[in-house]
Order: sequence, then C-alpha cells, then structure tokens
Amino acid sequence: MGQYVVAVSIDKVQTFLYYVLQAYIQENQANSGTLREIVNSSQLISETFFRDIGIEGEGGEFNDHIDEQLLACSGMCIFSTSLDQEQITKKLNQLFRKYYKTFKGQLLVKYVVFERKLSTRQDKLRAIKESKDRLRQPKCLNEIITSHRDLLFQFCGVPKGNELRLSIDLDKKYPSFSRDINALYSQEEDDNDNHFRIAVIKADLDGMGALFEQLGDYTIYNAISQLLSKFISLGYLHKITAKYQEKDFKLYPLYMAGDDIFFAVTAAHLLDGINFCKEILQQLNEEINKLSEHYITNLPQLSLSVGIDFTFNREPIRYYYERVQHQLDEAKAYSRDCKDKVEKSSYMKISINDYVFEDYDAEKKSQWAYFKDDIALLKGAMGKGFAAHHFLYGLLRKISDKTICSSDVKFSNAVLYHLLPEHLESSNKELSGFELLLIEKLLRQLLTPKKERSCGRKENLNGKRNSEKELRFGSRQRIRLERYVRMLLLFSDQRFAMNGDKAQFTRFDFDKKRIRSTLFNKPMRYLYHQSLYSSLKNGNTIKEYDIRQFRNFFAIFDRYTASNGNRVQTYRRLQISSSMFHRFKKMDKSQIGTVAEMLQSVNDRTKEDIEELKAQRELEKKAPPGLFFDKESFRSVGDRTNLWTGDYIDSLLIFYRLNELSIQYRTLYRDNSNKNQDNKNKKTNKKHRSSKGVRR
Repeated sequence: MGQYVVAVSIDKVQTFLYYVLQAYIQENQANSGTLREIVNSSQLISETFFRDIGIEGEGGEFNDHIDEQLLACSGMCIFSTSLDQEQITKKLNQLFRKYYKTFKGQLLVKYVVFERKLSTRQDKLRAIKESKDRLRQPKCLNEIITSHRDLLFQFCGVPKGNELRLSIDLDKKYPSFSRDINALYSQEEDDNDNHFRIAVIKADLDGMGALFEQLGDYTIYNAISQLLSKFISLGYLHKITAKYQEKDFKLYPLYMAGDDIFFAVTAAHLLDGINFCKEILQQLNEEINKLSEHYITNLPQLSLSVGIDFTFNREPIRYYYERVQHQLDEAKAYSRDCKDKVEKSSYMKISINDYVFEDYDAEKKSQWAYFKDDIALLKGAMGKGFAAHHFLYGLLRKISDKTICSSDVKFSNAVLYHLLPEHLESSNKELSGFELLLIEKLLRQLLTPKKERSCGRKENLNGKRNSEKELRFGSRQRIRLERYVRMLLLFSDQRFAMNGDKAQFTRFDFDKKRIRSTLFNKPMRYLYHQSLYSSLKNGNTIKEYDIRQFRNFFAIFDRYTASNGNRVQTYRRLQISSSMFHRFKKMDKSQIGTVAEMLQSVNDRTKEDIEELKAQRELEKKAPPGLFFDKESFRSVGDRTNLWTGDYIDSLLIFYRLNELSIQYRTLYRDNSNKNQDNKNKKTNKKHRSSKGVRR
C-alpha cells in the first residue's frame, strides 16, 4: 500500500500582491505605504503558509502528520502523509476556508491528493511532477469550487490592513531597506523630496518550468528548489542591499519570491540595480555549477529577463506596474540568436522603452555594455558644450511629424539634414569628436545588412560592425531610431547617472575610417541611389532613362587611381553653393529655365575644357574635375519630367553638403595608412631627386 501525496499551493498570488501594493503603498499618497506590508505579504506566502500547513512551527493542520517533505518553495509545498484520505480532505478544506475568509477571496488555496508508492528517489520526483501537473489542470479548481460552492458565491468585503499585519522588528530584521518609496530620496541627486524619479525593476528567471521538467533526479530537483528559495528571497535581497550601501545605494523592495524579483531604486542608481540582478543570477549559476560537478551532470545555466520603467515617487503603482510588466514581457519574448553567449556566463535580457539589450560576460562587449558607453558618450559631449536636449528634441519632433513621415524621401531628408555635423571645424576638438561619435550612433540605428539575416525577433541596437550594412528608412528602422532618440533624451537628464566616471574623448573608439563610412559615404550612397533615382521609379510614369539622366546633371559616380596606387571612389558634381539651393527652394518649381540660367552662370566651362582637365588630372593621379553643365538638355528633361521638386532639391542640398563635409573630414582626420603612404612617397621622391643630382 502506498502513501498519500498532498500538494498545496496558493493561487492568485500575483493578484494578491498587486492588491497589497496598490492598497498600502500607493493609494494613501501622503504615506506612500510602508515596508511592513511588503514584508507581511512575503512572509504570508512563505513562512506563514508553511506554519498553517504544519511544515514549520506548531499548530498547523498537518502538524505531526507529515511523513516526508518532498518540496517546499514559495507559495507551494508537497509532502507525504499516512492519514486516510477523508482526514486529509477535511484538513485541506479547513485550510482553504481559513485563507478565503481571512483574505476575502484575495487568495485561494489549491490542493490535490493522490496515493503513490514512494520507495525510491525516482518515485518522489514523479510524485512532484504529477502534483504540479494536477494543480495546473482545470479539474483541480473545478472540484474545489464544487466543494466550497456555499462559500465562494457569497459577497466578500475588502480586507482591512490590520488583518495582514505581523509583529516584525523591521529595524532589526531588514535595516538596509528603505521604509517607503519616499525614503529613496537623496539630497545629492535631487532637490525635491516630494517629487523625484525612480527606476522600477522587475526581473524573472527564464525557462524555470522547462528546467524542472527535464530534471530526472529528485535530489537535484530538490536542491535547485532550495537554491531558488535561498537566493530569490527578501533575506538575500537585503543581504546584497547592505553590501551596496557603501555607494549610498537605496532600495525599496516590492516583491521577491519564486522566480520573481521586483524592486525600486532611484533613477541615478539604475546601473547598480541592474548589477544587483546580475549578482543574484551569478550566485545562482555558481551554485548550480557546483551541483553539476557534484552529481556529474550537465545542468543548464539560468538566464534572467529584466524589465525597467521610470516613474515618479508619487505615481500610483497601478500605472507603472503594467508598464514595467510590459517591458519584462518584451525581454522574455526576445529570442537570443547566439546560444554560445550564455554557455559559460550569466546572460540577461534587459528591456527599456521596448528595446531589448543582451548582457553577458564575454570577451566581446554585449549590447548593454555598448549602450552604457553610448550614455557615457552623451554625458561627455554635454560636458564639452554639446546642446544635447535641443539637438535630440529637434530630431524627435521631425521624425514624429506626420508630414515628414509620409514618405521615405521626406523622412530620410529630414534625418540626414539634422545629422549634418555642425562642429566639424570647431577649435574645440573634443566637442567635434563627441559630435561625430554621437551622430554615428544615431545613424547606426538605421543600418541594415544588405542581405537580411535572422537575428531574433528584433534587430540589435548595437550589433556587430559589418561593412556590408547600408542605410534604410523603412518602418522598422524608423521605430528603432525613435526609441533610441527617446532613450538618449531620457538619460541626458543629469539625474540618470549611468556611469560615475567622467567621459574622456580618448577612451572612446574613434575609428576614423568607420566614422567616415557611416557619416558620409553611406548617406551619400543612399541619396544617390535611392532618393535621386530608385524612389522616383516607384509608381511613376517617367522613363527610367530620364530619371537617371536628370540625376547625372548633378552627380555621377566615378573612380580614379590616386598617387598611392589605390582606387578611390568619388562623385563628380556641379558647382552649387548651399545658398543657391536655398534660393531654388523658394522659387516656383516650374521655372526650370531660370534654374538652368543660374546653374549655367556658375558652371560655364565648355565640354572640351572639362574633358581636357579630366585627362590632365588623370595623369596627375588626382580626382576628376566637376561636371559639364548642358543647359538646354537640362531644361528639356526638366520640362518633360517635372522632377524638379522641393524634395529633390533637399536631397541634392544634403548630398552636396555631405560631400563638402567629407572633404573637410578627410583633411582633419586623415587615415594613418594614408599618412604613412604619403611619407613613403615623399621619401621615395626625395631619394629620386638626390640620385638625379649625383648623376648630374
């Protein structure tokens, strides 16, 4: 004859905790709640629950009747007993009614009872898995409802706060926790203790259900359950908080049990809050690794999903609870593309503003590490005088404007014009460098591999550098850019101290060639091939030949052999100043003849002169000259196609301006390889001249 296995769990725990937080922490805005209610709710679903069952202490329903405890974790316990089924059912019914009446329906106790033989460890493991499976089935709840119909269908009032109070010496048990959300205030970070920003962090271990399902040994199963109870608990949360207090770190716990972590910190200590979660994860994984070594088995590394939302200390939890839960759901839904990142390191997915960053310990930087560098870069630029708020808000207004968003050409023109460097020739070299790096970060949000590859559900915010990437302005790229701009705006606030170190220009990766490619070459290539050509073919009755011919009046892609022997790509253009483009913008676009006359006045070389100059510069290993302007042909094609529009002029203006800035950039930030080649050529020429003199 086997023993009876009893499994009991608290249902609606999340609903209950949400109620407690809302009722006690936020509804009374003058008090903002206290730590006591948090501790009470945590104690209730762990220690009090176990005492009421009889696993701990004295006086529980099954006290002195538990043969063996199979599993005890947050809100659940499984044990065996020799009582007969009628006695077991009676005690479980009493437990159910006690919790239902005490908490007025806010909590339900679910339970199952079945007979099983428990002679081996495998028997125990099968009993645990069967218990969990039975508790999840609708049949379990249906039977409980049937048994307690008279109680469940009565009206229940709202429980009063004092029904949940316990006698706990908080100063003695949890001295390092902030007593309420307002206690997070720090005069060093903010000057308004009534209204200041906090970061709400909600984290959840990934794949715990799948992990337990694949475990085939009861001892390991139970050991991992105990590890979770140890590390995902208020006690351990308090232990780490005490250690972090050396940095004036303050933490207000919201919930910590099962596989959930939920707490609030000041916005300035967001980075510490993330590191806090990572330390818990690392400790768990280290202990799991020890289990793997002891039992000679391969246990998978755990990973963590983290959702982050920013709010004010006075905002009711019902507002930010759903927001932070949404961010957590985004992180959990993100599918990692490279599993080798997490084989030997603690892996986290961090979601802020619907962007998911990967964080892991590896030789190469993770997305989260790159983003922290981006924020340090932003702070450094602001420290050197860069008007970040004005610059970013201006860009955000443009990319949110419905008229600008109506077409890719309008959108790309607005973005590229806004991202033209303004401080390139500034005497403040650090400001100039910071600006170039920030613009590069923004443009990288629009880079997409030429050949689409699957990289999870979302594209990486700071993906691997790839020379085969190109600019695109589709819906996905627009969303990514807008979210990135909003995040930079958020962290440009001085209260959001992501990095305590002052940013130094020299510490950032200033790759001259990469920056030139991202800031100048790729945008010019996009304008040349897309804005001034391909976009005009879509849904247009104009012949493709005429579109190409009209573009060729202004720019033609070419190559030449430089003095160092390299093949250099270039664009041959007309002589048109920015002021002339702005005059064109104000003119009636049908006055193509007047435009032709104005262009002719500053591009008056004959075709023969241009060809002769081209041949001469080719011999001198120099870039080819500008284009010959055919006034009559331009007027003819312009009248026939009506391509001369405001958008077309904008694209040309940006294209020409980028070309001018590119030349300035090459002068100011010359590649070392080019310098070395130039020095080598000079030495060769000097030696050659010297040998000539000897022969003379």
